[in-house]
Amino acid sequence: MSTEQAPYRDAAFTFAMLALVSGGMYGSLYVLELGFASPIALVSGPGVVDTLSGLGEVTVGVLGIAITVVAIIVELAANRYTPRITELFLRDATNLAVMGFFVVTAVLVLWTDMSLYGETWPRALVLLSLSMMTVSLLALLPYFAYVFDFLAPTRVIQTIRGRSSLALARVRAGGDVAEGREAVLGAIEQLGELALNAVEAKDKGISIASVGALCQLATDHLAVKNSLDPEFFQTHTLANTDQDFIALHPDMVEALADRRTWVEMKVLRQYQAVVPATVHRMQDITHLVSIRTRHIGEEAARRKDRPVVQLAIRFFNTYFRACINAKDVRSAYNLMNEYRGLAEALLEEQLLEEVLDAARRFQFYGQLAFHGNLGFIQETVAYDLCVVIQRAHEQNAPIHDALLGILLELDREPEQGGAQEASLRGVRKAQIKLATYYLKAGDARYAQRIWDDMAHEKRARLFSIREEILEVAEAEYWEVSDRGIHFDYLDPELRPYLDDFFAWFDGTVTLPPLE
Repeated sequence: MSTEQAPYRDAAFTFAMLALVSGGMYGSLYVLELGFASPIALVSGPGVVDTLSGLGEVTVGVLGIAITVVAIIVELAANRYTPRITELFLRDATNLAVMGFFVVTAVLVLWTDMSLYGETWPRALVLLSLSMMTVSLLALLPYFAYVFDFLAPTRVIQTIRGRSSLALARVRAGGDVAEGREAVLGAIEQLGELALNAVEAKDKGISIASVGALCQLATDHLAVKNSLDPEFFQTHTLANTDQDFIALHPDMVEALADRRTWVEMKVLRQYQAVVPATVHRMQDITHLVSIRTRHIGEEAARRKDRPVVQLAIRFFNTYFRACINAKDVRSAYNLMNEYRGLAEALLEEQLLEEVLDAARRFQFYGQLAFHGNLGFIQETVAYDLCVVIQRAHEQNAPIHDALLGILLELDREPEQGGAQEASLRGVRKAQIKLATYYLKAGDARYAQRIWDDMAHEKRARLFSIREEILEVAEAEYWEVSDRGIHFDYLDPELRPYLDDFFAWFDGTVTLPPLE
């Protein structure tokens, strides 16, 4: 049984157990006292009218308890998570059915009381009223349990996402386009509000679930967008009413319609709002946002949806800028890991222009961080860029030379020493490690390009960098990190080529002729 059916299963089990216990106790005592007399005797005695006349008050009391408890629970949940929970509750079929049953029972019991007069009364109506009243009492606790489960944050998130998927399916099947678009738009906004409110409350679990649901919604849309009515992607209404689009330039709004990307744009705008709220506070959520953005970009790449891929790259750039502005090195470090992962995925899908664009942004933000005295970010960029370059070389990608050129332009001469000097040493280490890869691969021309870029530097500095690389004997970093690797570690199979590369600097080996 799926998790969506669990509340119904639990409620049904509770109801059955209460009914079994109550019925068993009453039936046992009834048979003990009266034998197997007809139950019709229950509504035939002389005191029935007096007994049933108070049933209406009991029924109304049960209805009042149900409404009061449910209203308090819904209000508390709406205040903590999002006011839209009230809307979800009122639209839920189970809630409407149970509350409707309570109301109908109260009305029926009231009119039954009015029908009790003289020595005759509608016994069938009395039995029906008693039965419905019994069911109402038995259902009270299971219904409260269902409401608590329904309002659990993770359940609310699943409900919102499920309704967005259902709306997309209806549009795909020829349903009302405007209604489907409104449903998807509302679901994205609800999930975004849940994520932001959870961040403010420092509720990591709900934040994780909300960010993940937004990603699933976007990938669901990517899977069916080519079969949706073109009218679904029109943005003229959104440009006039939606908070995420109303401030956009008209040309950008028109481009969203032409590229059919408003859903992904809306999702990523929620992520954009989350990132500034989490830097330095909930850095794991910042990392998760970058992971989910990578997933959206990778899914778009598999489907060759280049506009969405480009959108993912732009939002990665936006996150990167936010991390640098906040001077949050850890978030930028994790973000760069996911950005590089996206670039590798794009390389696998042969989206070479997008890979080159991402690499240029690596360089730009690495240099921006360097001049902001965040040298470790530039060092991180260098190592990740080297990974992309190595993958491009292995695949004989035509953009390989351009990528290598971007790497060699990444470092700048230190202006203040200290941290900047250390970061530039880190860039050189990454370049040197890449050179050993080229030598092992038998492609010395690219190693020589790296040597040419370093030829003007002091030999003492370069050879001290070499010693620092050789000193790192373990690949795993000595502190806990999400990557878990030491940037300076060089595989044992590449170490002999380190000596070959540095032999060019001390003049013991003549450089091979350039091809």
